[in-house]
Amino acid sequence: MASPTIPSSNVDSSTPNIVQARLPKLSPEFISQHYPSEVKLLHVHLVHRHGERTPASHRFPSISPRYWNFCAQGNRLHADFAKAVKVYSPNSETDKDGNNYRQWHSYMFKSDNPTNASIFLKENLSKAHGNDKSQFTSDTCGFGQLSDVGRRSLTALGTHMRALYTDALGFLPAVPRPGDNNGPTEDFYLRTTSFSRTFESLQHTLGGMYPNLPANSPLFRINARPMSSENLYPAYHCKISGWFHTEGTMESIKLFAGDYAALHKDILQIPSLREPFEAELKRGATHAAYFVLDTVTSMRSHGLPLPKEIDDELIARVSNMSAVEYLHPPVRSTKRARMQIGPLAREFTHTVVSAVEADRGIVTGKQRPPKMSIYSGHDSTIGPLLAIFGDDLAGSPLLATSATPMWPPFASSVRIELLKDSVSPYPTIQPSWAGDFSINSVDMSTIPHDERIRPLNVPDSLYRWAPRQANNASDVPFNPRATHDYYVRIWYNDRSVQLPACRDPGAHHTKLGPSVCTLDGFFKQIARFVPSESEFSQEYLALTNTKGKLSE
Repeated sequence: MASPTIPSSNVDSSTPNIVQARLPKLSPEFISQHYPSEVKLLHVHLVHRHGERTPASHRFPSISPRYWNFCAQGNRLHADFAKAVKVYSPNSETDKDGNNYRQWHSYMFKSDNPTNASIFLKENLSKAHGNDKSQFTSDTCGFGQLSDVGRRSLTALGTHMRALYTDALGFLPAVPRPGDNNGPTEDFYLRTTSFSRTFESLQHTLGGMYPNLPANSPLFRINARPMSSENLYPAYHCKISGWFHTEGTMESIKLFAGDYAALHKDILQIPSLREPFEAELKRGATHAAYFVLDTVTSMRSHGLPLPKEIDDELIARVSNMSAVEYLHPPVRSTKRARMQIGPLAREFTHTVVSAVEADRGIVTGKQRPPKMSIYSGHDSTIGPLLAIFGDDLAGSPLLATSATPMWPPFASSVRIELLKDSVSPYPTIQPSWAGDFSINSVDMSTIPHDERIRPLNVPDSLYRWAPRQANNASDVPFNPRATHDYYVRIWYNDRSVQLPACRDPGAHHTKLGPSVCTLDGFFKQIARFVPSESEFSQEYLALTNTKGKLSE
């Protein structure tokens, strides 16, 4: 690796904040420990949650303000964007009764707007708020809108990525390089969901990575999909998936019934939360804890005062029970994880394989993968990913009582690094989970998914490779050691994640330890969670026939 140059501007604040995503503090010691000279970086996946936003809905007017005035910069950028795509209209309106509305761009695609109305979503901000004295101004946010606080957080994330991957490691270029015919840069693959808060979060991440670019710099191509074909989060909008999700939530709540009931009891003792919380319970809401979390974390993130009863301990409990409601089902069930995040994991696997083939010189030109893939998503993206990676926090039996909040904070990030090391000795013992490695040469689709060693979209040719016969892979004998120069490391915010399949001494880097998986160890960890396209279709059809009920 390049000798580390760590800019002083990258030093992170040490002030503890229970709802803030943290990044590792970069230093020459950090670089030499995690990126020694014999290790080469081949590709990075960066998956991040959007930045801080206002609550997605207005459920607790007794504690939250009528007007969230944290969008001065955001509203100006909204207006510029709307003008550019010719859908601009005034920032505010009043209805026939004189109530104020904020009109803002909530979705990128008109078809995704749940009201099936204009591309702009109107939010009524005029509910009664007792003694609330907030005023409607040009800075007022809509509900669910990325705030200026969130924009700063994602800019900081981009600044951190530049400090690490450009300044310290020399992996990413200092200035994006143009593609063919001076087209958009091909150094990055960029994806966002169709929510404006994720699109804008990605913009600010790129702004932190490449600040003050000259006007003639190459463009960034940003990919987005309509909600109907999105795989960056579970398909909650689909009736079948909704039934499927609700069933999993109810099962998880039963497992933590005592903790869940205790939290409900304590929340009902807080006068400012009692009435709206009881209303959620009466209507049978299965995400009552999350509704509280959505408001209190947004308030804490923006420095708004909370009732004294809502302290760090209660926020952690609410966070953890929200994880039970939303994130625990894929931890408990392989089939749920396959349906919720499997297609995205399949995309990641394809990119990792392509990066290995590019390093071997098998794919060239436009077929080569980019250096970095950035996905701008949601908490419902980060949580299921941690589940399939076997993260300790996501799957802990102490989930409900942990003092560490389990819910992914705003601006949380997961990084998947593909590494190469041809110098350090490879593990000499076979992993305990491997059994007979000859299974690698068998048609994986004939093997139950829980017994697979690699995902179905890892081609046999990856193991039929020799430097002098790269173009004649079918003539090369199957070699289970063909991938032994390649490793994968996963980071979640400021810590590395130890994948269960890689804790075995035969499945991780001999010097860097269990946090750096062998490529085969990484494949083993995710194999059972990655369905082929046909398997996914078949499993989804089965859910349709059972109205979302799962049979393991």
